[in-house]
Amino acid sequence: MTIRASRTRFAWTPVLGWALLSCAATAVHAQVETISPAKQTLDQQTPQVDLPDASPSTGGAVERRGNELGTSVGAFTLFPQLDLNLGYDDNVFATSTATTASAVAVVRPSLELRSEWLNHSLRLVASGGFGFYANAPTQNFQNYLIQADGKLDIRNDVYATGLIAFRRNTEALGTPNVSFAQAPTVVDSVPVELGLYQKFNRLFYQLNVSATKYWYYDYSTITSLGLPAASRDRTEYEERIRIGYEVYDGLAFFIAPGINQRRYVDTINSAGQQRDSTGWNMAVGASWTVGPKSSLDGSIGLTNQTYAASGQSTSATTFSLSGSWNGYEPLLLRPTLMRSINESALANYQNYVSTVVGIDFTYDIHYPWKAVGGISYNTADYTPAPGVAGVNPRTDSFIKASLGVLYEVRPQYSIGPLYEYSQGSSSDVAAGGPQYSRNFFSIRLVAKR
Repeated sequence: MTIRASRTRFAWTPVLGWALLSCAATAVHAQVETISPAKQTLDQQTPQVDLPDASPSTGGAVERRGNELGTSVGAFTLFPQLDLNLGYDDNVFATSTATTASAVAVVRPSLELRSEWLNHSLRLVASGGFGFYANAPTQNFQNYLIQADGKLDIRNDVYATGLIAFRRNTEALGTPNVSFAQAPTVVDSVPVELGLYQKFNRLFYQLNVSATKYWYYDYSTITSLGLPAASRDRTEYEERIRIGYEVYDGLAFFIAPGINQRRYVDTINSAGQQRDSTGWNMAVGASWTVGPKSSLDGSIGLTNQTYAASGQSTSATTFSLSGSWNGYEPLLLRPTLMRSINESALANYQNYVSTVVGIDFTYDIHYPWKAVGGISYNTADYTPAPGVAGVNPRTDSFIKASLGVLYEVRPQYSIGPLYEYSQGSSSDVAAGGPQYSRNFFSIRLVAKR
């Protein structure tokens, strides 16, 4: 049920008060540029693709068309956007002592071309993120994404999907799974995915197969506990299926089994380890579409990754939650919940279990003022590599929270201050675990058409 409210509101309602105390805004954090703290964390750990999103909060098709944004190009609509952050970071290298502060400029241009066909769909995306640090040029970065994805309607109840992309991402200091000393490591990835969806009355299935190739590049000395780029190059394959039943329009329950294979280019890495592995996962969940702006997709299950050389396995309970909630009209919430087993960049640890919990919000205070924010909490539980003596399990924890206000000059232009706080800690700082806090202040300008 939607709770309607007048366009004139006090800035401190109970709902907004909770949101401002527990959420944060779009911001820039070292070498990573994303739309929210939670998405920033997920993108850093799985640098793959930008999935289609019609969410009003992220500049999707719904909001842009509602604001008469977008330019018609034949049977397509083009959505250009330019995001500029000018700010100050008081701890660029994410250290506990001898911190370095710097002025920062980050430019994020993007172009999105969406088809307007009655049947089938095609989307082309080109975006980038370019950062410049006045007092820390080793942290400058150039990230970009080129992607094509689409849907082929075979019948009313059958369609196929496809995706291919190239993405360059930079591993930032102060985030999980880094092992460089100064200039960050860069990762290129090429994901390819094919899918098939079919529905029989209220029963449906969705089959997906994907492969992602990763290449790593070191631009500074790797710490003694880290793996060089050549030892991290790999290809990951995944096959998964979702079988579900639609109880009624908008609500469906499903089971989602899947398997994966991870294959390294170097069969034996620089530490003398063989890290090829196979894994499986099983989850049950539900998807719920409440309205045009409210939909949630969540699941809970188990995952296991078994390594060929040692025969050892890492298991974890998994869960996920994504989507948006707009039950109170001026407030839009976007929860993020994700647990997965990821590959480690450290020689002493075979992998790590990543748990990300976050929430972002957008609140229309009173036109043209808008509060935006989010918070994320991420833990990385590292599993010692077999045969390495004297290494104990280790847990790193990261918090990111930011808050900002945007003034919408026109639907095409926004400007406002942003603040982000981040903190990292570890159960084993002596073994290279993070220990820092940092503050980032900026002014953000957004232009879109």
